[in-house]
Amino acid sequence: MTSLQKASDIVAALRDRDGIDVGFSAIHLASGQCLEINASSLFPTASVFKVPVMVEVFRQARAGIFAMSDRLTLATCHKTLTSGVLVTLDDGLRPTIGDLVMLMTIVSDNTATKLLLDLVGMDKVNAATAGYGLHDIHVAIDVHEMFLHAWGLPLDRTIGVAELRATARAKPMDYASLTFSRERDNTVASAADMARLMAMIAAGEVVDAEACGSMVAIMKEQQYSERVPRYLPFGSVANKTGTMRGVRNDSGIMRRGEGDDIAYTVFTFDPTPLAAGNSRFLAERNSHVAGRMAELGFELWENLGK
Repeated sequence: MTSLQKASDIVAALRDRDGIDVGFSAIHLASGQCLEINASSLFPTASVFKVPVMVEVFRQARAGIFAMSDRLTLATCHKTLTSGVLVTLDDGLRPTIGDLVMLMTIVSDNTATKLLLDLVGMDKVNAATAGYGLHDIHVAIDVHEMFLHAWGLPLDRTIGVAELRATARAKPMDYASLTFSRERDNTVASAADMARLMAMIAAGEVVDAEACGSMVAIMKEQQYSERVPRYLPFGSVANKTGTMRGVRNDSGIMRRGEGDDIAYTVFTFDPTPLAAGNSRFLAERNSHVAGRMAELGFELWENLGK
């Protein structure tokens, strides 16, 4: 078995044995060695789209539009499910923009994301990724809208957190909804372009080198490390996960040593029906995919670029 055959076999097992669609790309920056499987297909990003949002926040801060130390005021209209802490906190809190970027990234705080996306503008995020030649990264709806579409809730009136929670208990997300679309009317990306974005951040080629260093430092504080980084040395991975019912993604940078970086993205979609209220089955599917991602991460660490 060749050094990277096992990594390919892990992806193949997810796809062929487990029935899970996978898009995968990994790049060893120094050597240029690349391993890709279905890397150009578009997938729903879930929260991985917060990385290009972070890039645009840093770009606008560097342009002097605002400072990372500026403060935004939390209000009920910003609050949405599910991940993060701001949804549980009182209105009137005034975190800095830098605090919000940290929360958006390391605990995937959706309320922080809404505050930041309202600040920088979705169109500016898309213009930035296109400017870097990353035409397969496209942000069309935010996380709150993902929930509305997934549960068939109206977009023409305010839907608060209480109604979202009640709906989540009552019915499963609809895989036929816009939230799970593979087209540009949804927030989607290819594994190839998302891995390229991570490679550019690792190489200091996005915004400027100092901003890239700050972005890597933020992603290294990631609290969700049960996927690709699970079996890797502590502090060696800077990453962002994304999760929606049936969608389990991970994108980041492995840093084996000075000048020895691997940029990677794993996008997955599990079409298995997941009924509302069946928490055990959902947890088991999540655990299975996370375990496969962890094995994949270990194989990349051991073999890519060597």
